[in-house]
Amino acid sequence: MSFWSSQTLMSHLPSLIEPFNGDQIESASYELCLGEEVYISALPDTPPRERKKIILRDKETVAIPPGQFAFLITSETIKVPNNALAFISIKFKFKFKSNGLINVSGFHVDPGYSGKLIFAVYNAGPLNFNIGRGERVFSIWYADLDKDDENPRKKIGYDSIPTDLMNSPDLVSSLPYLVKRLDDMEKKIENYSVKQAFMFTIAIGVLLAFAKPIMDIFIQPLLNMIKSSLAIY
Repeated sequence: MSFWSSQTLMSHLPSLIEPFNGDQIESASYELCLGEEVYISALPDTPPRERKKIILRDKETVAIPPGQFAFLITSETIKVPNNALAFISIKFKFKFKSNGLINVSGFHVDPGYSGKLIFAVYNAGPLNFNIGRGERVFSIWYADLDKDDENPRKKIGYDSIPTDLMNSPDLVSSLPYLVKRLDDMEKKIENYSVKQAFMFTIAIGVLLAFAKPIMDIFIQPLLNMIKSSLAIY
């Protein structure tokens, strides 16, 4: 397997990437831009009808909250020939900017793929991470196979972020969801503690209410007997 050089990319990519811009070739890779669709994952209890994609205008930005996942789609439609394989990643400056975005999706594109690419990312930083439509966020590398693959990808690729990704029970492990669960647990513990204290107070009250009659019936006669015995001696 050999990776395509910048010269090879310049000669091959005009027929493989749409739209193609020669200025986006950088160090044997091609820089892909953020497209018009972004989906920031919702909490698991969010109704499906409220799980919506964000449609960005040209150069409009969107903020990915800390601890949240998002789906990002490329502006370009890419193709991978049957005799090649592609590798994808988020550009370095986005990954290491304030402990930025982490790519949690795949890292390669199958031979025969044709469509836009969707990246699943996670904001590992403590602040909102802002990215804009048209910004060069991703990189793609092409590499030759020794021959045409006998089982290339035949399924039609993406042209938008599909609804099944938005309706999936994602974010079970997201920080906001964990915070929400911890808050709910704290509230339950507080309610339980209040109930326990209330029941304990009632129990003490009942015990005190019955203490004097018990003293009068059992303890007081015993004390009188002891006093009488002491008086005899």
